[in-house]
Amino acid sequence: MKQFLFTLGIIFCISVTSNAQLFPKVKKPSSPEMSMLVLQLSHDNDGQMENVINTNFTGWAPAVKGPDGNIIPFRKYDAAADITNIYYSENLPAGEYTLIGFYHVYTDYGKLKEYEAEIGHQHIPSYEPYENKPYHVKQLFELAQPVKIQLMPNKVMCLGNYAVKYKWVGGAAGTTDDRWRVVEDETSITVAEPQNNTVLRYIKTWATPAWKKWNAKNDATPLE
Repeated sequence: MKQFLFTLGIIFCISVTSNAQLFPKVKKPSSPEMSMLVLQLSHDNDGQMENVINTNFTGWAPAVKGPDGNIIPFRKYDAAADITNIYYSENLPAGEYTLIGFYHVYTDYGKLKEYEAEIGHQHIPSYEPYENKPYHVKQLFELAQPVKIQLMPNKVMCLGNYAVKYKWVGGAAGTTDDRWRVVEDETSITVAEPQNNTVLRYIKTWATPAWKKWNAKNDATPLE
């Protein structure tokens, strides 16, 4: 009986841990006035909306200017089975925020080799689109019309839903140093349903202690 209860306890702990890992990391609100911005990005693959690819060699990230004019970093969540890429930025002060477009950041293999020679050992890149690594090349694809939002204090608000069409120079099958660069004249971004709050309704179901605090600021109705 004791062995059964011990085993059941282990299974329960594993289950709780696994469920907690379904939700992405987020910091708790640093003060009651702090807010969060969320947006959704999809890959428009000939009309089929799919996840954009975010890896250590190629990745997308929103280019959003805060009230002070500086670009603010966003976290990403790519693991959902029933929604495309979610980007979010927490602990933001109230004010005007402007989405000017999206960055595509890729690893240039030639610059990576130079960096590895400089540091004296092999280096594995990671998804760090806002860090300006010496082996990264940052491509900015601007929206035809920037999207502005007045972020209110103590709120979780949505910057919209977007789709990007793109094609890599070579991708995984490529051999050039810039194989993961996207071809500029074959890349376009569209604003899809800017007032759609599906992403807010989706994250409303995230229930870690930190997410519960944020979702208390989220006025959307959770998806069933």
